[in-house]
Amino acid sequence: MRDTLARFGLDVGDEERFRNRRKFLKYLGGGREILQNLVRASLPRKRNIRRALTETYLESACLYPGFAEFINDAIAHPAIHCGVLSRNFARDPGPTIRKVLAASGVLETELDFVLPIPAGSRKTDILQGMRASRYDRQILGADEVGDFHAATEAGYDCVMATYGFDNRQRLLTHGAVPESVLFDDPAEVIAALRAQLGLRPEPAYALRTA
Repeated sequence: MRDTLARFGLDVGDEERFRNRRKFLKYLGGGREILQNLVRASLPRKRNIRRALTETYLESACLYPGFAEFINDAIAHPAIHCGVLSRNFARDPGPTIRKVLAASGVLETELDFVLPIPAGSRKTDILQGMRASRYDRQILGADEVGDFHAATEAGYDCVMATYGFDNRQRLLTHGAVPESVLFDDPAEVIAALRAQLGLRPEPAYALRTA
């Protein structure tokens, strides 16, 4: 994201400050960059930023190691309903998300859903709309304070990554997220999800296709 925006003369600042900014303000920069970015982004030749970000996303985005195998194991399990929710600012977000998943090795055509969350929509409403009495439980894997509160309001359990858009400190202090649901690296998140879903610790999908 930093490299792509730099092509347009825009600066999102350092990673930690980027993570601590809220909503769309993340992409406008912080106090050190925002005025300069607003001026530069208003120029007519800057209006292809979303397209450039989408192209970079398609060319280089990938899942953290282990997630493709985990998702494929969840897909293969007959008792698990598995999919992806994303508030994504790419062009054509649904197909874009699917292409990134497929490039990472996910059997994305077998997912139960890939759902881009429209700008302005409440995540709580989306999650509540997906509830069904035939599910014993609902689990959301996420990384933002808003994700946690939307999930708990909708009756979902959570597994929260601290290496995403909100860091551990913000999740604890600003979000009042319980430390018991926080995990500091992808391997911990995958292990927690496998345990909660009753999936074997090692990727069965990888064993089946070796």
